[in-house]
Amino acid sequence: MTYLEFRPLPELADHIQLVWAMESETEDDVFPREQIMPDGIVELVFHWGDPWHTFQDNRRFLQPRSFAISMMRKLVEIESTGRTGVVAIRFYPWGAYHYFAEPIRNFLDTTIPCERLWPELIDGLMANLSEDRDIEGRIETVQRFLRDRLRENRRNEPEIDDAIRLIRDSQGRLSIAEICARTGLSKKQLERRFLTSVGTTPKIFSRISRFLAICHHLKEHRERSLTGIAYECGFYDQAHFIKEFKDFSGFTPKEFFGRNNVVFSDL
Repeated sequence: MTYLEFRPLPELADHIQLVWAMESETEDDVFPREQIMPDGIVELVFHWGDPWHTFQDNRRFLQPRSFAISMMRKLVEIESTGRTGVVAIRFYPWGAYHYFAEPIRNFLDTTIPCERLWPELIDGLMANLSEDRDIEGRIETVQRFLRDRLRENRRNEPEIDDAIRLIRDSQGRLSIAEICARTGLSKKQLERRFLTSVGTTPKIFSRISRFLAICHHLKEHRERSLTGIAYECGFYDQAHFIKEFKDFSGFTPKEFFGRNNVVFSDL
């Protein structure tokens, strides 16, 4: 399996964290089932190969050929169904809503086909991806498409972008009152604009940001006691720490890191 990462175009770099592509090298080259943890981001996926399966809540469904998946509040599993050919865009938490007319809250915890996001444009994009002869050409095609969508949909919302950055940079430890004080937004303004731009409330986004920080902390310090890590991550006791971890992952920390097919986003 060929996996490549690319830098976003300079015009897109403030909003897009990563552009990546994956392609099977042979007919038998498959992507095994993998668990994806909640991470507070939106990702765009374009399959020029065979679409993958998603497993969630004991259900399996075939992914659309192109779709966006919004911020998740619980884990999902993914697995290829045949020959893989995929380009994906991973946004920063403050980035995706600048590219869509559709409010992010409309596809929380689920996927939304790109036909709904860009009904008159997506067929042309997918046709171009099928015609491109190599991964680099497909990456260029997708980035040009997104550059045009940014020019059409870009919002002028510096306060909400700053609020999202503050929560993520603080790993979810800042209070809502402190976020409001730093951005000049009232609590109601913050919550309303968060739903449109991120898809959920500031409180839930803070919890997910802290959960992601916990995952990285545990990964780097597996030899440490859970009590010590819990305190460092802002929890009052180990029991609260374990409960929060299990709410998002479905596992205790010990069970979670005993598995070998779990992936979570960079901070």
